[in-house]
Amino acid sequence: MRCYLLGLGSNISPDINIPSACRALDMLGDVLQVSPAIATTTVGDTFTGPFMNQLVILQTELTEITLKENLLAIESRHGREAKTPARKIKDRTIDIDILMSAGNAADCLHARLDESYYREVQQHWLQEENV
Repeated sequence: MRCYLLGLGSNISPDINIPSACRALDMLGDVLQVSPAIATTTVGDTFTGPFMNQLVILQTELTEITLKENLLAIESRHGREAKTPARKIKDRTIDIDILMSAGNAADCLHARLDESYYREVQQHWLQEENV
C-alpha cells in the first residue's frame, strides 16, 4: 500500500466542507494522520474569502490515477464545479490535491511542499507534534 499526502482547502464554508471531505477520505483507505485545519494566506486576488487548509496522510491500495478520480468525485459531491481552466481562480467548497506519494507516513509528513499555504499548515503541524 502507498501513503499519499493530500492537501485540502476551502474558502466556502470551510468549517463544514473540510471535515466532511476528510470523512469521505475514510472510504478510500486508512486516514493515518490529519493536521489541524488552519487559516492560511490566500494566494491570488480572485478569491472572495480567506482559505482554511489541512493536510491528510492517507494509506490506500488505490493507484494515483484512481485516487485522483475519487478525489474529483468527492469535490463534485461537495459542489465543486467540474475541471475547467477557470476553476483554478474561483472560490471553492473543497479542493483536494495529491501532494506526494511515499512508502510510509513519515516521508509524507516531512515532504518538501511547493505551495506556500500547504507549507504554512505543515510548519504548524510539525511544531504542534514536535516532530
